[in-house]
Amino acid sequence: MSMKTRKKIITSAICFLLFLTGICLAAPEQPAAKSDALDLKQIEQTFAQAIKKGKQSVTFTAPASYSTSQIKNALEKAAKSQNRMLAGSVQFRKQTNSASSNAKYTVELSKDAFIKIKRLKSESAARKAAAKALKDGDYGESYYSDTSYYDIFVKMLQQHPEYNYNTVVWRNTGGAYGYQVGRSLTKEQQEDKRQAADKAAQDAVKDCIKSGMSAKQKAKAIHDYLILNCTYDKKAAEILGNKYDDAFTAYGALVEGSAVCQGYAAAFNLMAKKCGLQSMAVCGRAGGIAHAWTYAKLGSKYSYIDCTWDDPDDGDEIRYDYFDASEKKMREQHVWTAADFPKEDVKYAKYF
Repeated sequence: MSMKTRKKIITSAICFLLFLTGICLAAPEQPAAKSDALDLKQIEQTFAQAIKKGKQSVTFTAPASYSTSQIKNALEKAAKSQNRMLAGSVQFRKQTNSASSNAKYTVELSKDAFIKIKRLKSESAARKAAAKALKDGDYGESYYSDTSYYDIFVKMLQQHPEYNYNTVVWRNTGGAYGYQVGRSLTKEQQEDKRQAADKAAQDAVKDCIKSGMSAKQKAKAIHDYLILNCTYDKKAAEILGNKYDDAFTAYGALVEGSAVCQGYAAAFNLMAKKCGLQSMAVCGRAGGIAHAWTYAKLGSKYSYIDCTWDDPDDGDEIRYDYFDASEKKMREQHVWTAADFPKEDVKYAKYF
């Protein structure tokens, strides 16, 4: 057998063996070119990084089929992941090319495009945040939660008017909410009144609360102090609308000695905290008009106290018709939605 014939046989054998083992000697396939087009999740991540770095212009390539609303939704999600909320102006540009299914997107963010937010993850966290903001007088925080707790902020302010000095609850279209000072007072004026009322409450407690008193005795002492040292402001009671008046505050009751029902309730709450009692204001109607009174925990029981209605129009006589009153007694003249002011809410006074 010639050398040439042997080479042909060997070559055929090798090819047959390669065929049996499945090895292909054909040129390998080239990997497909990687697309630089981002999907919505990647766009969201790109926005998040840009927000974190404080960029005001973001450019990327993505499928031309994406709408402006889809891009904006990704931007809003990214902002929330960075504890921000879209609030200012944003400009969207989209450049397409007939030769490609992708487009170039450019998003321009103004300097005030975002506001900082604090995300609240539970109802308990919302109550604590609302109480802390009121107690500290710090209204600089904007809050957000997937389940809105805006109503908790409203309720906390209603239940604790001792911190309401022209304070309002706001909410924007994006779902953020919080407290702010109304137009009638400056922040400095509000803080001055808060501090003066706090000092007056502390002095009043030293004057009327004695060592060894039970919870009920403490509540009675506060009830009596307010009736003897505060007069009902009939003129202020006739004020309609949202105009601010000191008579609706603890400052009016404790510093100026003149208040309406909300001022009495606010002063009671403030003094109660100074001596370890838990109480809150209840808002409803009585005598055909809007009215506020107190719901307090006295030892192991909960009861109602209406200092305003126990305060005679003149003289130093003190009535106790609405001190340590039951719900049945209160229902004879007072109207309110009990579900909005449950006894469980009294315990949140501890956050103050």
